[in-house]
Amino acid sequence: MKKMEELLEKYFDGATSCEEERILRHFFTTEQVPPQWEAYRPLFAYLDKEIQELRHSEDVVRTHRRFGWRPSLRQTVSIAAGILLCIGITRFLSISGETENFVVIDEKRYTDPTMVQAKAREALLNVSFTDEELNQLLFPIEP
Repeated sequence: MKKMEELLEKYFDGATSCEEERILRHFFTTEQVPPQWEAYRPLFAYLDKEIQELRHSEDVVRTHRRFGWRPSLRQTVSIAAGILLCIGITRFLSISGETENFVVIDEKRYTDPTMVQAKAREALLNVSFTDEELNQLLFPIEP
């Protein structure tokens, strides 16, 4: 019991080794614990459970890596080349003979650049403000 008391003091001072912590976890999860230390049992039981779950998850990862499917470099390059080929074919087929600029206004398609510029200027003038209007909006004169 004296050894366990020393280990507990070292544990709460943060000075125990991994082996000493394993001894403490084993003691609090499997042995008869004196009544004055009974409050520590849930702490060490929780830590022991977490360590067991961590070991189990590491075993699962190792098993998955050992038996899981991992593509080789040749397979990876082949897949990438296939994807690039599909993208290239799609882009090639979607390009028409000539490209043209156009604008849609009121559900009508216009391609004449001068008419498009005129409509754009007209639209900008419709939404623009004069300096006087802008001043009135930003700094209204209060009566």
